[in-house]
Amino acid sequence: RRHAAYLGVKVTRIGIRDQSSRWGSASSTGAINYSWRLILAPPFVLDYLAAHEVAHLREMNHSVRFWRIVRDLCPGMEPAKAWLRANGSHLHRYGSD
Repeated sequence: RRHAAYLGVKVTRIGIRDQSSRWGSASSTGAINYSWRLILAPPFVLDYLAAHEVAHLREMNHSVRFWRIVRDLCPGMEPAKAWLRANGSHLHRYGSD
């Protein structure tokens, strides 16, 4: 909610789901959902993903403007993105037997 307050947007609901192919999602109504698998990720990755989803409440796309917002919310996002690239496929396998 810190990121939402900074942007002046409202998060209406935060949910945890079994999302097998994505880390999170945001709706135009302000609802944000995250994959339960993120419990296995380090805090700096969680901060980046929170910034990413909150940025979608302002820009519902992955435009240059969207990425500027994410970078403003989470200036150190590159290590988190790298961590997800390196470890994401392993996390997505949990619970998908």
